Amino acid sequence: MEECSRSWVRGQGVLLLDGYGEMAQMLKDSFRLAGFEGPVIVLSEEAFLPADVMSIWRLAAEGLEPDGLPGTVRRAALPDKSEQTAYSLAHAGWKAGQSRYFDQIEAPDWWEISADGSSGKIQDMNHLRGRIYYAPIGRSRIAADVDWLDESGTPRFTDHYDRDGALFARTTFNGKGQRFCCTWFDSLGRERVVSNYVTGDIILAGGGKTQHFADRTGLAVAILSRLGLAGERIFYNSLSWPLFVSERLGRKERDNVLFWQERPRPDVPGNMQMILEGRSHTSKIYVQDAKSAQKLLELGAEPSYISTLGFAYDFCRTNASSDNVLICTNSDQIEGLDELLDALPDMRFHICAVTEMSSKLMAEGARPNVHLHPVCSTAEFDSLFASCDWYLDINRGSEIVDALRRAFLADQLILGFADTLHRPRFVDPGHVFADAESMAGKIADIRRSSGAMSRHVARQHAAAMAESPESFRKLIFGRA
Repeated sequence: MEECSRSWVRGQGVLLLDGYGEMAQMLKDSFRLAGFEGPVIVLSEEAFLPADVMSIWRLAAEGLEPDGLPGTVRRAALPDKSEQTAYSLAHAGWKAGQSRYFDQIEAPDWWEISADGSSGKIQDMNHLRGRIYYAPIGRSRIAADVDWLDESGTPRFTDHYDRDGALFARTTFNGKGQRFCCTWFDSLGRERVVSNYVTGDIILAGGGKTQHFADRTGLAVAILSRLGLAGERIFYNSLSWPLFVSERLGRKERDNVLFWQERPRPDVPGNMQMILEGRSHTSKIYVQDAKSAQKLLELGAEPSYISTLGFAYDFCRTNASSDNVLICTNSDQIEGLDELLDALPDMRFHICAVTEMSSKLMAEGARPNVHLHPVCSTAEFDSLFASCDWYLDINRGSEIVDALRRAFLADQLILGFADTLHRPRFVDPGHVFADAESMAGKIADIRRSSGAMSRHVARQHAAAMAESPESFRKLIFGRA
């Protein structure tokens, strides 16, 4: 445990996250921009986490003495087999400490590993043996999870890999394809933690003993206490496990903080009622959705507990009001494209894809105001996000290269259609249109009016609840 704790500063509190989805990441980034150097700990079972975010399961698995219980060490059947596996992985280009690409997964000889832009697969002749799922980091094809299938195609277990390419955990399924248990390994591949999904029990092995916990709360409280964090202020984002852990830790000062990130709901959650009635170690609720905050107050939530607080964003540039327009797509289904090109002939439309483009889309390149970028490289994407000031979210199909978040942080003005929006969080409702004619009209109006671009970008910031780092600094440290 001592080694794990060296990288954080004590006394600033703990950011305790239920999972590491988009809003949790935005909250963590806001804390870091404010100068927070305390621990950020995730209670969910996600393996692929940033370097500055810790999993409670990894802390549990690594924080024990190296001499585990008999039978807890997973060893290769023969030493030469282990050496052969290491050689095969090295031959595939993988080194310990690096993320694994799809073709660096261990598989029996003669099995074939293949992949496309969305996932990978492992085959034995014409039998599908495994499915590979990528980590959510752009177009890298880095493996995060691998389902291993039986003869009927039912998953029997899933291997979970972390950012360093290590086998982090393994989920086992029963004959019906239902999750039965999950095992977490330490850095030497030894089984340290087992969670039984049927009973809810958790077993922690190591240091010559085993410990039993009735649930995730008990495990988290034990690990945080062992790390010396029991008396720290807790900032958390869920009324589930993080709330339970914060209450069990029992900090003397009742100054824990909940960041409520849910969408509006028709009632006040029961666990929140406990906070609002003063029966909790939490003294403040910051709601990170304006409509949710309004709904809570309408439902009678005590106003002294409720405040709105958005996110601090790390904008990488300032909008320069150029005529460069960016569209990122892996499909030729771009809503209203021809109408927009006709209506805005003096704007430069950059259309990018990570794949080859269809003949239909390539034909658009004959227009003087269209610049096509098929098989766009990472450097090209970086350059276009840095040079374009408009982003049109009008492509059908999935979002690519984290485009909406990148466009927002590049201060591009984002416009889209109601039925093509991929991430409404980053788009002002006034910039969402029913058809290409109304969108083109709005773009023309903004271009004609001096200062209009700055005003519309400011509206976009407000819609995304942009806050200054100072707002978080005051909350965390009591000073701006």
